[in-house]
Formats: sequence, C-alpha cells, structure tokens
Amino acid sequence: MNLRRFFKPYTFAQLYFFAFGIPNNSFGSVDVTGDCNLRCSHCYFFEQEHQPELSIEQWKDKLERSKADGDRFYQCAWVGGEPLLRQPLIELGRSYFKFNTVTTNGSIPLPDWKDVSWYISVDGGRQTHDTLRNRPGLYDTIKQTIAQSEGLKITIAYCITRANVSEIDAVLEEWSKNPKVRNLLFSFYTPIRGLDDDLWLDWDEKDRVLDALIDKKGVFRNFILNTERSLMLMKSERAKSVTDNCPFAAKSFAYDPAGNLKQPCMMGPKADCSRCGCVVPFYLKSLTDRKLVLGEMMKGMFKTLRQGMAAVRSVVS
Repeated sequence: MNLRRFFKPYTFAQLYFFAFGIPNNSFGSVDVTGDCNLRCSHCYFFEQEHQPELSIEQWKDKLERSKADGDRFYQCAWVGGEPLLRQPLIELGRSYFKFNTVTTNGSIPLPDWKDVSWYISVDGGRQTHDTLRNRPGLYDTIKQTIAQSEGLKITIAYCITRANVSEIDAVLEEWSKNPKVRNLLFSFYTPIRGLDDDLWLDWDEKDRVLDALIDKKGVFRNFILNTERSLMLMKSERAKSVTDNCPFAAKSFAYDPAGNLKQPCMMGPKADCSRCGCVVPFYLKSLTDRKLVLGEMMKGMFKTLRQGMAAVRSVVS
C-alpha cells in the first residue's frame, strides 16, 4: 500500500484537530473595511451596523495582544466590505497567520501575494452574476483580473441561490478549463433578516443539489474544493446537529472593521443560523467528526488495497 499517497489528504493539522479538537481562536475572520465598491443584492454585510474602523496601528496592537494571550493564529479569512480597498491592513495581518485567505469581488487587480489563497466570488454565468452583483460587465472584469494574475492560488467561490442553481454545471465546465483557477468552492445562500428569502433553496432541493455535487466530485475531483464529508454534513438530516453547536461560533473569532467581536460569526446577528449555508462550520465539523473521518479513511484504505490487488493480478496474468 502506498501510505504516502493515502495520507496525502490528511495534513498534520487535520490529524491534530481530529485527535484533540480545534484550539480556541485558531480559525477566524477579519472585516478589513466597511467600504465596498458594490452593493450586491444578497450581501449580509450591509445589514449590519458598523463603527469607525481601527487604524493599522490599532490592529497591530490588537494582534500583538492576542498573540501574547496564546492565540494559535492558524488561519484567517480577510473579508469585508471589499478587503482590497484596504490592502495595508492585510499586508500587516497576514504575517501573523500560518494560512491566509482573501475573499474579493474580483473588480480590483490582485496584489502579488503568493502566500495567500484568493477566493473570487462568482454567482452564476455572466448575466446572472452581473445582475446579482448590480454591476454590468463585472463578470468580464473578473476574467480579466484572473488572466492578469501570475502564479496566484485562485479559487472561485460560488454561493448557490435559487437564481443560479441551474447554472452550476455550466460554471463548473467553464472555470475548470481556466488554467489560472485552482478550484471552485460551493456554499449556499444563508437567509439574512432584512433581505429577500427568495434566494434560499428549500431543504429538499438543497439535498438534491448536495447529492449532485457529491456525484460531481467523481468527475471534477479536486477541482471541487468541498470535501465529501462537509457536503454530507450540510444535508438536512445532519445540518441542524452542526448549526445547533456551531464550531465556528464556539471556537473561532470574527472581528468587524472596528475590531469588535461579531456574534455569532462573520455574518452577524441577523443571519438565520438554522438555515446556514456557509461552508466553514461544516468544514470545521468535518475535521473532528470521528465517525465520518474514520469512515473516509477506511474507504480510502480499501480503495488503495483494491488498486494494489488489481495491479498484482495484471502482472501475474
């Protein structure tokens, strides 16, 4: 058995989380700025109230205090607002964390930060995306932004809504052929008090989409970044057990532009947690759900054994 091949998906950190749980404040998010150059129809951010932003020096002091308090600083998501409107804060903050992600609307050229994982939001095909984002021509701007990048780790972040659920196949086909896009991450729209609920898929339809995505992983493999475990946890029969004990709310931090902790998570208090479509809590749970992890490990071991036995039979015959 090729153990190196088998253990490749399991980093040391994942094994640590599986064995000992997720340390407090090892994952989190920072709202870089309260400004944005778009006003998207499904955005949770502007349904929240915001105080004046902390200065760069104030953020540095805050991060230094957290470091002195023993926070692990494993991974941080730099969000907003549009985070690239305030790049100096990310330049400062990313030096504190082992892994960093920046989620952007793709309208601004990407800095040459090769140590950052870039998540560019795409909400359907050209027409659907530009309509949801209230910016004609934005889809083509995103393609230009990606084309102009060199050597960056780019992921397409696709939030599934009733408006774009029918376009999943076309989007996978298009972006999987782009040599500068590493993979695509699916999430689902989370209803926000004050926004239109019509974008949310009901549970039956969401389950059908999740089943289809799990099947599509057999075709697109690692291009679909979601793990099969996390997709399974998002289904109706398991989702409530995750959202009722949200690992992000319990273990992670989410700071607004003023440096205040947001409750219960980055989406703020108006989010309907019972219908959460964010991938983060389900991904974190997937790292520590022993039944799911062990089941996947056993499945991988049996697959590797079968491949080995087939290879031996081919040589003998």
